[in-house]
Amino acid sequence: METKNLEYNGNCAFALSTGKTGVEGEAIYLTKNNKTYDFSNPVAKLLFRVLPGRAEKANAIWNQNN
Repeated sequence: METKNLEYNGNCAFALSTGKTGVEGEAIYLTKNNKTYDFSNPVAKLLFRVLPGRAEKANAIWNQNN
């Protein structure tokens, strides 16, 4: 999968939701609401799925920095 199809240019969505930028995803994907997210590890993917508001937090931080 190309990074142009991934949210946050392939950066780890969970790391971004915690304020950490520049953490690259490792081809661990989750598609939710027609958006595909990449993660640095399986635990990050799980936490992104179960903790409330992660996508919204990641979006806010991404929009501030880009």
